[in-house]
Amino acid sequence: MWGTWWVWDARLTSELVLFLIYLGLIGLWQTIEEPAQAARAAAILTLVGVVNIPIIKFSVDWWNTLHQSASVFRLGGPAISPSMLWPLLVMALAFTLLFFTLHLMEVRNEILRRRLRRLSILAASAEDAEYSPEAAR
Repeated sequence: MWGTWWVWDARLTSELVLFLIYLGLIGLWQTIEEPAQAARAAAILTLVGVVNIPIIKFSVDWWNTLHQSASVFRLGGPAISPSMLWPLLVMALAFTLLFFTLHLMEVRNEILRRRLRRLSILAASAEDAEYSPEAAR
């Protein structure tokens, strides 16, 4: 099986389904112009996609597949050499911290983006009120 580009393996196929759901999510965000409506539709599609995650995780346990079962988090202890386990855990922690840092930065940017949009709408409505025909009388 090594060197095979694609096999209809349970884990690979469920990952493909997740990838297609992700592409659909990106397409859904791009097609709906109203941000609140797009967020609601994307949240529903995301909840549908979340069902696939346990299928991906447990596919190697449920079906006889190419992939090996768990090597790090097992009841009998890790089946991986300590010389590889510690760098793996350190990098997993570093990636998790990087993820949360980038996520917090994106949340901050979204808050600022929404404030800017609200202020520009308020400024535009104030200009409209200032130059309306009733104000000229």
